[in-house]
Amino acid sequence: MRRVLPRYEEKGLGLPYPVVLINAAEEHTDAAGNVLGVSVPDLEGLAAAVAVARASLPVELTGSEVRFMRKVIGMSAKDFAEALKLDPASLSRWENNKQSLGGWAESQVRLATVAILAQRMPSLKPDMEKLFRMVPRKREEGEAWPLFEMRLEPPRVNEAPRNAGESWAALQAA
Repeated sequence: MRRVLPRYEEKGLGLPYPVVLINAAEEHTDAAGNVLGVSVPDLEGLAAAVAVARASLPVELTGSEVRFMRKVIGMSAKDFAEALKLDPASLSRWENNKQSLGGWAESQVRLATVAILAQRMPSLKPDMEKLFRMVPRKREEGEAWPLFEMRLEPPRVNEAPRNAGESWAALQAA
């Protein structure tokens, strides 16, 4: 048996915080009502939608968020460093929180993430100029992680098939 959970915290995306799914995750149970597991539809699309939402949030990125974005766009560390025209050791230091990105590098990571994912998700219409001009604020020590609440939007009648990620909508990203 399956039932849609009204709220579920997805912790398997590789971020240091969960992503809250609203009316999207399905709980699977046996005939006796024992929970067998939980599934998330279009997990790849969810990751892409979260990456775009996070790239658009003007708070300094952490190393694990950089790694998450790199993996979502499907690049190896070597290829990502090469595309950003930097030493792979620098990327490694960023992703392992040994060194912060800095303004230019952080801007490039955000722009690359959104530009690449926008190609895969044609309905995504990012404001690239706003993203380019963004000045992220520093994360305060002890500050709570961002909260991402995501909803899976059902397809409309007679709607063409959607690409990965186009069914997910950020309800809140703060």
